[in-house]
Amino acid sequence: GAVVRDTEVYGAEEWQDGFMSVLPMYSRMVVEDSYFDGGRDAVYTHYADGTVVRNNEMENLRYGLHEMYTSNILAFNNTMRNTNAGIILMTRPTGNVQVGNDVRDSEIGILTVGATSYTNDNVLVNNDIGLSIGTSRSVYRANTIAENNVGIRSSTMLPTNDVFENDVVANDQPVSASLGTLNSWAVDGRGNYWGPIPGFDRNGDGVGDRTYRPTDAVDRTAQYSAGSHTLAHAPTIQTLRQFQQSVPGLRGSTI
Repeated sequence: GAVVRDTEVYGAEEWQDGFMSVLPMYSRMVVEDSYFDGGRDAVYTHYADGTVVRNNEMENLRYGLHEMYTSNILAFNNTMRNTNAGIILMTRPTGNVQVGNDVRDSEIGILTVGATSYTNDNVLVNNDIGLSIGTSRSVYRANTIAENNVGIRSSTMLPTNDVFENDVVANDQPVSASLGTLNSWAVDGRGNYWGPIPGFDRNGDGVGDRTYRPTDAVDRTAQYSAGSHTLAHAPTIQTLRQFQQSVPGLRGSTI
């Protein structure tokens, strides 16, 4: 039941030389309104179910928030810069919530594993990978994922995650498709915003009339090349898509 509030911690310049700044173990804790610079991890949780980490600034670390064997955490409104990962969930946790965090200039913005996680309204900008999904039965909604090398990477084995109403724009690669194609990329007819896409919205409902594939060689270049809009509607491309749909063995790993 401890609280860490209004605290400044300055760790080693090289994270390999440092250790954890705050280490909740076997008890819930609140860490809020604090500043962490340097060291290994700002907050490392170990069997600390129910911990709350909010309104903190973390920079120049290995991980901002590192959750191990910990479920039902709330990570809210934290700002993270220059980390290996801003928020990282490990070891099959459940019920963790990441809302309103801002991670930039890092290798990975948010990395999740486990189940029944909720990741909403986070800003993940200018990272190597914005969002890495490894959960099941989880929701990823209304996140801003922009100007990363890879916007979303997914390694989910089961098709149980809902990924929708996110803004995924201006990334070098919108999505890294492997096993992650098994996620649901639209809920109740609402997908994600991918920036300029080939197609029309004739009824004005905000949803394109044509299925958009962010992993497709033509579709994913639409935001950079006006010619891709024309090419996407070329008869040969339409015929190829229809053929691939009818012969799944010819269809690549796509979203």
